[in-house]
Amino acid sequence: MPFISVPLDDAKEAEPVPEGEYDLRIVKAEDGESKKGNAMTTVYIKIEDSAYPNAALLRHWITYPDRDTPADQRQMRLLDIKRFLTCFGVAQESNGFNSDDLLGAVGRSFLYQEEGDDGNVYNRLRLPRLKD
Repeated sequence: MPFISVPLDDAKEAEPVPEGEYDLRIVKAEDGESKKGNAMTTVYIKIEDSAYPNAALLRHWITYPDRDTPADQRQMRLLDIKRFLTCFGVAQESNGFNSDDLLGAVGRSFLYQEEGDDGNVYNRLRLPRLKD
């Protein structure tokens, strides 16, 4: 195979942004299952701030309660889902929402930094409380 000329010195890992409030856009949403086999949606979120062109995508997991979810966890999950949908202006009904509506949704939220199990630092959402 011949030599392939590409500017490899320009390759950089994406980085977390400083903690603060940011405009955000959902760029990908995948329905699937957790490691335990529970229904969930993995959402990939872009930070819409030109001051941070190398900002890493955020990954957020929407985990859905099922009949085996303990009552306290069920309430926490439902609240997290409603806060997420409200933050991103995603249409919702009393009995759920359409995950297809996530793609392209925009919102604004506080981002904090958290060290992952792999030792890397990631941004995470701190969703605003509901107003009602």
